[in-house]
Amino acid sequence: MRGAVMYAPGDVRVEERDDPKIVEPADAILRLSATCVCGSDLWPYRGIESVEGPSPIGHEYVGIVEEVGSQIRNLMPGQFVVGSFFASDNTCPICQAGYQSSCLHREPIGANGAQAEYLRVPLADGTLVATRTSRRRT
Repeated sequence: MRGAVMYAPGDVRVEERDDPKIVEPADAILRLSATCVCGSDLWPYRGIESVEGPSPIGHEYVGIVEEVGSQIRNLMPGQFVVGSFFASDNTCPICQAGYQSSCLHREPIGANGAQAEYLRVPLADGTLVATRTSRRRT
């Protein structure tokens, strides 16, 4: 797949990267429909934060579920979903209080690189929100 990789401040390239795979049973794989540049992506781009070698970038995304792990109960392939910049289980006390970005089990999405064609989302049941879709019947 193609994906954005930051090498140094001001040096972002689109390269071939490995397709994501289900690693944990709570994972989902998305075919990304849209991603965007977040303000936090601009800090390393401008050189205000260090860039640690080539690294995939992006953590703002929406897409279509392609595959789910064996523990996923609330998502199915074909659903259009919105994701968060942190993966969260949505079951811990902090999530239940409404602070999913501080989840006890949170995982950053940026390391997986959402500015790409596909994305592995850990803790997918707690992280992804399926939208209502309308389909015309013919």
